[in-house]
Amino acid sequence: MITFQRILFPVDFSKQDYEVAPFVKAMASRFQSEVTLLHVVDSVPAWQGGVEPEASQPVFDLVTLMKERRKRLCRHLSDGLAGLRVNRTVELGDPTMEIAKCVRERRIDLIMMPTHGYGPFRRFLLGSVTAKVLHDTDCPVWTGVHTDQLWSQKQYQWRRFLCAVDADPKDAELLRWAVQFASEQNADLQVVHAMHESAPMLAARDSSSIRDFLLDTTHQRLDKLQSDAGTHLEIQVRLGRVGNVVRDAAAAHEADLVIIGRGLIQQMLGRLRSEAYTIIREAPCPVISI
Repeated sequence: MITFQRILFPVDFSKQDYEVAPFVKAMASRFQSEVTLLHVVDSVPAWQGGVEPEASQPVFDLVTLMKERRKRLCRHLSDGLAGLRVNRTVELGDPTMEIAKCVRERRIDLIMMPTHGYGPFRRFLLGSVTAKVLHDTDCPVWTGVHTDQLWSQKQYQWRRFLCAVDADPKDAELLRWAVQFASEQNADLQVVHAMHESAPMLAARDSSSIRDFLLDTTHQRLDKLQSDAGTHLEIQVRLGRVGNVVRDAAAAHEADLVIIGRGLIQQMLGRLRSEAYTIIREAPCPVISI
């Protein structure tokens, strides 16, 4: 059975903490999880530049700062996470490294964090810490909705899942995971694959035979994927950019959760994996990347 016994919730005392907290509580309540609230004080130079250390003043008192942050963390989200088993810890260092360290040492099963994608320009960017966590950690990562107008109470309930797959044998494990997870959570699962219409020949008037050939080849690869996964699902094949296809399919399905395979995002392990950031930015609901 797929379960998340230990959830890591990195916090920075921003408004996004309060928006993600209800989802953390819903997830932890569903799986009877222990939640670790981690706040990392980003390490900075202790002395101002341009002068000798002996002649300058400390930028801050680190001991006082750590003490203040611990007190603040003790109060942080006390109402929002009431009733849960919660550990609270403050660390000093690089946030991504401390998150990865916490995952290893506490044997975390799931990281839940916002994307910090707000405002007219930030909608195009993932927060640097979120992006690094997606890249550097191995455990599943839940990310909240990237834009601020789509959060709703219904997303605390799981009724419909959407799994986005590449036509790559490596996604057989992802497909098995999604099928098992949806079955255990009594959720309806739909699967989508994006076939990118980027080649000029697909836009030509006489491209129908080429498109038919590519569709047939894609379906053959998806059949092989399902054979490897041991599944028998209807996989929607849609033409278009990956982020747009997944966004539109999730909206049409009224999905409460999108499931994708993250892999090593830096490496080209299939086109969908290399566009994981785009999917997370565009999805109208939270995303779990495996």
